[in-house]
Amino acid sequence: MYKVIFADDEPFALEGIKLMVEWEELGFEVVGMCENGEEALACIEACKPDLVVTDIRMPVIDGLELIDQVQKAGSDPVFIILSGYNDFEYARSALRYGVKHYLLKPALDREWEAVIQLVIQELQHREEQKVRNDLVANRLVPTLLAQMLRGEISAADGNVGEILDPLAQGDQGWRYIHVEWLGSPEQELDARYFLSRKAYAIDLFGSQDGLVMESFPEIEKWAQQVYEDLREQGIECCLSIGPRVDSLRHIADSYAGSLETSVHHFFHVSGGPLDYETIHHKHINYDLNAVSTVDDIHIAIEALQEKRVGELIKQMFVMISDNKTAREVVHLLVIRIILKSAAVMREMGIDSEELPRIRDFLRKEHRCLREVEQSLQDYMQHYLSQLKQHKDKFSGHPLRVIERYIQEHYRETLTIKEIGERFFMNPVYLGQAFMKRCGVGMIEYIHDLRIHEAKRMLCESDATIRVISEQIGYANYHHFLKEFEKRVSDKPAVYRQLCKT
Repeated sequence: MYKVIFADDEPFALEGIKLMVEWEELGFEVVGMCENGEEALACIEACKPDLVVTDIRMPVIDGLELIDQVQKAGSDPVFIILSGYNDFEYARSALRYGVKHYLLKPALDREWEAVIQLVIQELQHREEQKVRNDLVANRLVPTLLAQMLRGEISAADGNVGEILDPLAQGDQGWRYIHVEWLGSPEQELDARYFLSRKAYAIDLFGSQDGLVMESFPEIEKWAQQVYEDLREQGIECCLSIGPRVDSLRHIADSYAGSLETSVHHFFHVSGGPLDYETIHHKHINYDLNAVSTVDDIHIAIEALQEKRVGELIKQMFVMISDNKTAREVVHLLVIRIILKSAAVMREMGIDSEELPRIRDFLRKEHRCLREVEQSLQDYMQHYLSQLKQHKDKFSGHPLRVIERYIQEHYRETLTIKEIGERFFMNPVYLGQAFMKRCGVGMIEYIHDLRIHEAKRMLCESDATIRVISEQIGYANYHHFLKEFEKRVSDKPAVYRQLCKT
């Protein structure tokens, strides 16, 4: 039902208004009968009526002043002005306030009936308009805002302004809240979090969503409550609140500020939402102050000083945190440390590809500085442990070390001279000592390893003989055939056929 208030300084007139129309049958509920304008103003503020029937002449506040104050307060009920004959022209001045309905006392039944029918039509039209506006707000506006934020349209395009401008929130303005889901990209912000406020959910890219929301003083506290509630549900996210803008036309400025704010989550140890207004003055640095510490870490890596490496990494990340060093620079510094570890492995004769944690580390998406530090510490502990195991493994007799090296690298191009240089031994002495220890020359030993592997591959795989020869280290196919027949007394094809049968 529609709500109606009567205002007249004559009690009999109030009762007359109530009796003149079958209000309830027409869909109206009488929620107030006021004897002056001041009382009517308070009642309108409390009851939010759809219709106000008011006399033009009243003490304290007259009808016109009542209309003026009600409209300035943001309310917009339909008004019916009642006036005596001498006040009729005065009453007509209410037209400047948009009042369209007035009656001359004493009004006849048919006059009341005609005016009430017009009022009902106007109220119905307002309801229909509200439904259309809500439809626009719930469907069109979020789509429009998302297109603006993705750069697909401009606030100056077409009728964008005509759609967005009526949604103005007075002095409150608007703010954009950026939501980055850290788990599944299928998450979305539940509408129950913002039902009590004017807000539009924005679907952006992948794991990123947004919320265009009317600004209010407690917005950061509200966002903190949302963040904590999501965490209790096991949902991880970053919330970044952009700066306030006066109009939805300029919401892209708030969006840009929220993205600027989101960078600081990398350093945000405690978690939770960040507000542009409190953090934008903290600048991100792109200097390389930590490079000297990286050099010290390199020295400690070469010396296999595990404790020293851990201390230096911790020291480097304290410096990075204090300086608010950009994520990109941190990534560069960490890559230098990782590549140094790979170089040390190569120098020790270890294939860095045999340590897949290098690739895993470089591919991992670290959400904050603390995660990068912990991941690097874990990697270096594992890496140094591997190096120490390798060192212990090859710390026995030098010829045993060389034999193991050949067993691991026989597929590569190897010469006695190159092996001697790697292990700091005279090639002639190395050849003689190897023959004495193993009973076969080093080159023959390499051929034996290759042919042994070729026999296995011929029996267990369908690779062509030429491919097998290349994979076991023979650049020359005919050289492989010669060495194979020398040791097996059969051609590779014959051996494969015999093996299969």
